Amino acid sequence: MPGGTLADRLHHAATPPLTWRHRMRVLHDVAAALEHLHDAVSIVHGDVSASNVLLDGGGRARLCDLGSACEGTFSAAVAPARGAAAVGSPGYADPFFLRTGIVSKKSDVYGFGVLLLEALTGSPAAGAPGPDGVGGQYLAARVLPRVRAAGVAGLVDGRLGDGYDAVEAGDVARIAVECVAPQPGLRPTMAQVRAAVAEKAARSIAGTDGGDGDLKLLDLFRMTS
Repeated sequence: MPGGTLADRLHHAATPPLTWRHRMRVLHDVAAALEHLHDAVSIVHGDVSASNVLLDGGGRARLCDLGSACEGTFSAAVAPARGAAAVGSPGYADPFFLRTGIVSKKSDVYGFGVLLLEALTGSPAAGAPGPDGVGGQYLAARVLPRVRAAGVAGLVDGRLGDGYDAVEAGDVARIAVECVAPQPGLRPTMAQVRAAVAEKAARSIAGTDGGDGDLKLLDLFRMTS
């Protein structure tokens, strides 16, 4: 895809950073794709991450890599034997799944919550290993206490400067906190998340190129080998 991956645009200094408006549009596109997977075809994606979000030339998003996908429902869970492949990438993986081996659609909700924090802060989901080779702290664990204590003050990606909507940033952070709740039952559904993003970031989404219309459902995905 000509726009690269969301990870490229958020973390690589050699690529121009996405504007706040484009970040909100991308998040809404990904939320819509996951909502469709969950509600229309009852599939758990299993590996929501910034590396699996591809951007076209206009900054619109495609969700790729369904290799870890499995069937599931909002209430029922997939047993470890069937869900073992749907671990997720470091930093995005549902802690409940890692403890129990049980994956559900709420595992995707957790991964999307991390994606929200990633777009908000510009920081990767998993910190770089330290000098001793031990991995850094995951973004959700590092950021959530600060969000709960003081909101988004000092957390928004510095590359945005003043070019972001402070009210929307606070709302996005609150949605993320709900998505990464420790227990799956405390997390919203992707339909609820998509609606919340559409409502809270409406000004930015509407102001993006192509923001007045939705992509066709099939255009929300890109199948990769």
